Amino acid sequence: MDKLEFKTFFYAIGDYSRFSILKSLAKKDLNVGRISAITGIEQSNVSHHMQCLLNCGFVNVRKKGKERIYAINPEMRQTINSIIRHIAIYKKRIISCDIANREYISKVIK
Repeated sequence: MDKLEFKTFFYAIGDYSRFSILKSLAKKDLNVGRISAITGIEQSNVSHHMQCLLNCGFVNVRKKGKERIYAINPEMRQTINSIIRHIAIYKKRIISCDIANREYISKVIK
């Protein structure tokens, strides 16, 4: 693995909208309309995020009549569920991480 692959992977799942989509798909296969309804993300934005998730290999798509049904890859389901568990267990420590918060804020302000 090189730095570009690493950064692109975490950039893709680090976007809260894309992570929310992956969280929804970890529970069940969905079409864009259902993803939009569950996550509150506009359908056009869901479609944009789905393209990224497809390109990165995080999800697959199949046709069902005129619908496109999205499914999370099994490896990603485990990864997303592990991330969710980790955040739930270490929420207070994550939120209070001064180093990560300082670095994040310095990037946002730039």
